[in-house]
Amino acid sequence: MSSVNNILNTPVLLHGIGSGVFKTVSGKVMECTTSQSMKLDVTTSTEDVYGGDGLFPLYTYISQKEGTIEITNADFKLSQLEISQATNTKVANNKRNYRTLITKDSANIVGAGVSVTGVEVIAVIAPDGSNVDVAATAGDNVIAISATGDITVGSGVTMQDGEYSVWFKADEASAVSAEMLKNAMPEVASFNWMFTTEDAAGNKYQIDIYARRVRANGEFSIETARDSATTPTLTVKILDPGDGHDDFAVITITKL
Repeated sequence: MSSVNNILNTPVLLHGIGSGVFKTVSGKVMECTTSQSMKLDVTTSTEDVYGGDGLFPLYTYISQKEGTIEITNADFKLSQLEISQATNTKVANNKRNYRTLITKDSANIVGAGVSVTGVEVIAVIAPDGSNVDVAATAGDNVIAISATGDITVGSGVTMQDGEYSVWFKADEASAVSAEMLKNAMPEVASFNWMFTTEDAAGNKYQIDIYARRVRANGEFSIETARDSATTPTLTVKILDPGDGHDDFAVITITKL
């Protein structure tokens, strides 16, 4: 018991970031190993009960309790999207975007030695900046681009000198996508975090944080900028533990 009391009353430094993992009820996982910060915040709303002539409340009770966990990451993973949103993840039949430059003499929208399939043209922009309508089937009065990127210019079409900008999608075997669903909630998940710290005497401790049931608040932001890097933030709410459990969150300290 004395060793337990020593840990209970030992002041440790809350220093370092550590790492953590989310696991949803369907088995999706997000590992956090390059985070910049993690914050567990429990807030309450209280109600005061007054009586008699006294100005101080006779009793105060908690009417509402809310727990949130906020993690700021140094990098982005699609698994973060799976936790923050309801998603349909696809590891096959995906496409990637391309932008290429062609001229009136080009036979294909990609260079020699490069092949593409499943081409879907997004936009073609002429040298003068105007939009060029493109057909999938060749004809006398159209510019056609096939599913493999071959270009056919109809006999009745006059192309401009200079470079055309071609935006298109094409099949990509190595791509993974996560479709954000409009009418679904983020999945319920468990949350575990651990980090190593020390006390003033230099003794090492590990601190573990566990929340049995959490759910993301549904917010998501992605940003690109020329002179800075995005630090994505994930915010989840702690839910009632359910199933007869009373512990909505647990903090464990181990002397190493």
